[in-house]
Amino acid sequence: MENEKSTTQANLPEARRGVSRRGFLSGAALAAGAAAVAGLAGCAPQAAGEAAGEASTAGGDAMAATGAMQTTDPSKAVWPVVEEVEVGSAGEGEIAFVAEPIAADEITATHDVDVVVCGLGPAGDAAALACAEQGLKVVAVEKQSRGNYNSATIGGTNSKLHEHWGMTYDTDAWIADAMVDNAFQGDMTLFKHFLEKNGEAVDWYISHFDNQNLDDYPLTFAAGDFPNFRDEWDKTALSRSWNTSLNLPYPPGELADILAGILTEAGVEIRFNTPACQLVTDDAGKVTGVIVKGEGGYEQYNCAKGVVLATGGYEFNQQMLKERCRPRGVPGAWLTGAFGNTGDGLQMGIAVGAAEDEFPQPIMLDPEQLMPYLRVNKLGKRFTPEYEPYGHLAMAIQAQPGTYDFYVVDGAIAEKIDKIWTPSSSCYGPKEVWVGAATSENALKADTLEELAELMEVPADEFVATINRWNEMAAAGKDEDFNFPGEMMMAIDTPPFYATKEHADGLCTAGGLLVDTACRVLDKERQPIEGLFAAGIVSGGMFYNTYPHNLNCLSHTRNCLMGYTIGQVLGGKEA
Repeated sequence: MENEKSTTQANLPEARRGVSRRGFLSGAALAAGAAAVAGLAGCAPQAAGEAAGEASTAGGDAMAATGAMQTTDPSKAVWPVVEEVEVGSAGEGEIAFVAEPIAADEITATHDVDVVVCGLGPAGDAAALACAEQGLKVVAVEKQSRGNYNSATIGGTNSKLHEHWGMTYDTDAWIADAMVDNAFQGDMTLFKHFLEKNGEAVDWYISHFDNQNLDDYPLTFAAGDFPNFRDEWDKTALSRSWNTSLNLPYPPGELADILAGILTEAGVEIRFNTPACQLVTDDAGKVTGVIVKGEGGYEQYNCAKGVVLATGGYEFNQQMLKERCRPRGVPGAWLTGAFGNTGDGLQMGIAVGAAEDEFPQPIMLDPEQLMPYLRVNKLGKRFTPEYEPYGHLAMAIQAQPGTYDFYVVDGAIAEKIDKIWTPSSSCYGPKEVWVGAATSENALKADTLEELAELMEVPADEFVATINRWNEMAAAGKDEDFNFPGEMMMAIDTPPFYATKEHADGLCTAGGLLVDTACRVLDKERQPIEGLFAAGIVSGGMFYNTYPHNLNCLSHTRNCLMGYTIGQVLGGKEA
């Protein structure tokens, strides 16, 4: 349950959920896909039959003997589905990656530096700062007019801040949760490196802020109505929700500019509105530079030490989402404002032989409503224990018919909400925010459950039976169906009744280029590509299916650690 979603986003207007509804498989294509391409990976807008016909040209990976087809070219494959599912991007982003070689006569200027960092989100900020502090000549190029920073949180397990708050953690339990969350498909060495080095990186990062009063960096779970909460994890949650997240004492919207100032003071040259477009390699395959696009055209940076990709994900690239993500893994709405995230760095790496996470790649998901209110699907039935980490609950929503659900409360929610008020829920905002979200103008409202079911367009008999069943179990103090904590079950029995339609929200894609613990990008033989590094969500290896929100602030801390690590490596120090 990570603090990567502001409380103002809990009450989403209908317009926020109105992502362009665009089916990508017709019924005919689905039928053809079921017959001819069962078990495919990737997706594309063409029909399955077309993809199968082109399989032999897609990397030579057709497997005619078995009747199955695989392809290393994502655009030549489709995902079979049992129900047409929308695959909508966060918007139409401007792609900077250039696939065809940029000719020498198109280069308007050439620069010699040590390092170019591509992208100024949290990972790029950390990498540029760490490299500059090693005495390297660093240029940071950013596609947008300013950097991107979504949340004022950081985490970890062994920083001075955690020591300040008296926190210690069972790291064996933590890494066990990490492995289960990624279905044992994550790289254990990356997780071990995180546990060993995150404190050192967080200490380094925090030391650059003007506020050095550790009391002003509270544990996130203790930032709400539980200021003295010091348990390792919130034991009320069905899965261990780790008390590892810390709040930075700065508004999230100001952090990009604060970091830009810190970088400039450290000697980093920052170039905004200057996207990275293509990597430069020598005859041996070493990355020796990067071509960017400035106001006057293409410019080439020759990099003595290396190029760092920190360009974020591909939320604003619908084609890449269709190719790389399971249709039911793509959310009905997006919360990201990182308009430059069109997969440029991922494509640049692949173009020089890099390996990426296998498909389907994960997306960091939240439910639209963060509170564990009762949920029903379009059939009027409950489908999950509602008090799960956000990523798990969001995936459960995505698995429902139509990829949506309704959360339901009654007219006494303002008093009853105390039953679900816990350390891991109270830290995101006052109770009024969550009551307001559940009873807002976006909610359907009725004086009877039958009338509410009619407004929801769900079977009334099934819905009423579901609510009655819930109320009976709430009175008994035990959820016999899904094991929701019995002491947290609040009866739905006071008119008026409210139901709000809900999709999963997307924060960012979370699959990328494979890296080692030194953040070196790996090729398909799992060997480092000399001169190429990746940090943040353009890098992969750790997440599967979705992001593990119960490992609170793993992503933000990983950004910091990866940037710090790259500085150590390129500065000649041990990573």
